[in-house]
Amino acid sequence: MRWSSWLFLIALLSCTLAGCAAEYERPALEDMAMIGVMGFDYVDDTQMKVLVSIPVPAKGKETTQIYATQASMTSEAMLALAPKVERTITLSQLRVILFSEELARKSGIGKVVLDLYRNPIVGENVFIAIVKGKVEDVIRGKYKNKPEINTYLNDLLRPRVETAFSSFSTIHDFVFMMTSNIGDPNLPYLVKQDGSIEIAQVALLRKDKMIGLYSQREGKLVQCLLGRKRLPRVKFGFGGPDAAEENADMEEIIFDFVWSKSKVRSNGNTKKPVIHIDLELRGVVVGYDGKKNLDKRPQITKLVKQMEKRIQSETKTMLKNYQKWGVDPAGLEESLRQKYHGKWTREKGLALYKKADLNIKVKLDILGYGTIK
Repeated sequence: MRWSSWLFLIALLSCTLAGCAAEYERPALEDMAMIGVMGFDYVDDTQMKVLVSIPVPAKGKETTQIYATQASMTSEAMLALAPKVERTITLSQLRVILFSEELARKSGIGKVVLDLYRNPIVGENVFIAIVKGKVEDVIRGKYKNKPEINTYLNDLLRPRVETAFSSFSTIHDFVFMMTSNIGDPNLPYLVKQDGSIEIAQVALLRKDKMIGLYSQREGKLVQCLLGRKRLPRVKFGFGGPDAAEENADMEEIIFDFVWSKSKVRSNGNTKKPVIHIDLELRGVVVGYDGKKNLDKRPQITKLVKQMEKRIQSETKTMLKNYQKWGVDPAGLEESLRQKYHGKWTREKGLALYKKADLNIKVKLDILGYGTIK
């Protein structure tokens, strides 16, 4: 009887507690408003305009809802947007974050990125980009024969060999670069024109503030120095009215890099630092317009020397400019840090980097050739 009484009492208490418990139901998927793209435009030093793009499944054609508000923080923006949306708004499917160039230059993007980075709902595969002009114009733009804006931007910013001139940074990658003591971030720079969005250049940042742009060609060299094995194709032009050699014939080469390797090391001297850079490149001439006969070995050798000299010259000019600006997107400071004795700081690294001499060597191998005119 004693055990029966205890069992009856436990059952009674369980029923009582169940009746008092609050009723909770997880929202159904169709009740969720999943933000795909989030954009930020500059308003003033304390406020920014926050835009969100939400895909809406529909029969036959995808549609997009766009909402906007002004806020000083992303969490404040989410609070302001929630009553405007007829469904439960969430960042669980966020894939792209856009910043206007004005915001990136004046206020920096670090505060927003860190706020989203600390949000456990936000996933890892969230890409970041800088936009020329206003983000609102990009998000609200009409793009003929393109998918809806969430899919369009997500596909555009996914890394491909053809656009490997930029570090397609996820939110985690950017936080790592922003807080690094041996380099500076770079991000895709988007331009809206002719009814489409183009990754036109690369945005160069110092910590979290944009300070300038560099070309796709320079971006390819930066990615080579960072250790990327497969690079996009590059066009070389020799001769013409600006040629250094007199009576030089005009030549154009389209070169496809199939493999690259970089080795960066310093001499360890803090008074007269020298950074030695060895670039080893292999590829195929896929297009050639000139008078050389590439079936003859001496002609190929001459072409190789021309290209090696051009790559060496362009790399040195580019890095000298970065030294003047006090930014290091190629991560050359790591070679200085490796041989530095004592506590390393970014200020010490930049001081050594800015006064370092550059010794650049290029070795190029042509593995074959394709179209010859």
